[in-house]
This record gives sequence, structure tokens and C-alpha cells, in this order.
Amino acid sequence: MPHIEVENEVDVFVRDLGAGDPIVFLHGWPLNHRMFEYQFHHLLEEGFRCIGIDLRGYGESDKPYGDYSYDRFADDVRAVLDELAVEGVTLAGFSMGGGTATHYMSRHDEARVDNLALISAASPVITEKPDFPEGLAESEVNPLIEGARTDRAKMNADFDEMLFHTEQSDEMMDWIWSLGMEASGQATVASAKTWRDADLRPDMADITVPTKVYHGVHDEVTPIEITGEVLAEGIENADLVRFENSGHGLVADETEKINEELADFAG
Repeated sequence: MPHIEVENEVDVFVRDLGAGDPIVFLHGWPLNHRMFEYQFHHLLEEGFRCIGIDLRGYGESDKPYGDYSYDRFADDVRAVLDELAVEGVTLAGFSMGGGTATHYMSRHDEARVDNLALISAASPVITEKPDFPEGLAESEVNPLIEGARTDRAKMNADFDEMLFHTEQSDEMMDWIWSLGMEASGQATVASAKTWRDADLRPDMADITVPTKVYHGVHDEVTPIEITGEVLAEGIENADLVRFENSGHGLVADETEKINEELADFAG
């Protein structure tokens, strides 16, 4: 079933391949599940079941006007996992998908999930708060939101240039750009506000399953000092795996390493 109804008249697209232990992938902003193409290749060959969800507003999912909060995304993920009746899931969230995964574990009491993989996660806090001055200034994030409102094509191209530490082919960059352009403009703006403003620190105490935090040391989007290191310290059973030659887009910067790490963790 490529589409699953998550609320009345709202369907999300799900790519479900393989038949082994399930790994559920939650993509980053403003992409979709196809960003994990090169993880699927390896993990399917290793005997895993790979389930990619296009969050509402993205990819081939419905794009309703309205709520793009972490509550809404987490509830959509729960609806998908319940419909598929999967157990023993390794939940793998990248960037905004990492924020969604963090919040899912608290909001839905870790339902159906045995392992948590947070990849370049936009979690727990991105921008500065009164008790978190280390965060990015909102002025560093707001140009992305304004760009999405006024010239989303250029904003996506500019954002893509921030993703990688290693050189990527022009064709790869064009492909990443095209994934971002499949998103709804309203969803792009609304969910950027979500990850800009969220404070998921309270959720960390509710996470009890084994957790791996995979983060590039050269990440310019979600710097490791305010995300990966905070997650590893705040989640009881978390280990931080540093990717020494990666920026934010470690799935392309160090594809072989992340693939092997996920296979070992989920196996």
C-alpha cells in the first residue's frame, strides 16, 4: 500500500521494501524519503526491510494547508507504523526527521521502536533560548524561511550548498534540489518554523531504547556542539558516532560508513 491515511482525507506516501528487520526512515527538510536511496541499496542487500515515509507536505504525500508541527508529524508516523503493524523498528531520522523521531519517542511512548538512530538531527534545540545561549540566532535561520516565501527555487539551491563537506557531482546537487522542489511551499515554510522554534529537551528523558547519534563534525546546518553532543549527553542509552569527513549531509559525505553503522546497529 503506497499511501496510508493518517487523518481524514490526508494520505502519506510510504515506500516499503524487503522483509527483514524493519528500519523506518524519516527524511530531512525540505526533501523526501528518496534522499535515502543509497542507504536502501545497501540495507536491502543486507536483508533488512526498509520503510521510507514522505512526511505530509513532502514528496508524494498529500500537501494539506495547515499544521506542520512535530506533534502532527509524530502522529502521522504512529499512524503509519500502526497500519503496517511493524514491531522491533529501528527508527532513523535525519535532520528534521531526527526532530520528529525524538518527539515521537516521547509523545508515543516509544511505540513499536526498539532502536533509535538520530542522523544529523535537528534536535533537541536549534536556536538560542534564554537557558540555551549556545543555539543559533534566529537571524541565521530566518533567511531560509523568507527565501522559501519569495524564491524557493533559489533558497533550495543555496541550502543545498550548505549540506556537504565533500565535493558532490553537479548531477547529485541537481537531484537533491529536485527533491526539495517536490515539497509544498507552505509546508516548507511552516515546518522550518517548527524546527527553528522547537525545544525537545524534555523529550530526551523519555527515550530508553538504545540510541545512536550520527553527526558530521563539519555540520553547518545543525552544528554538532548544539545537537549531537547534547543528544548523546541527554539520552540515557545514547552513543555519539562522529563523522570526521562529513557536513550535514553525511548520507552522501560518508555513505559507506553510515550504511555500515546502520546495518550493525539495526541487526
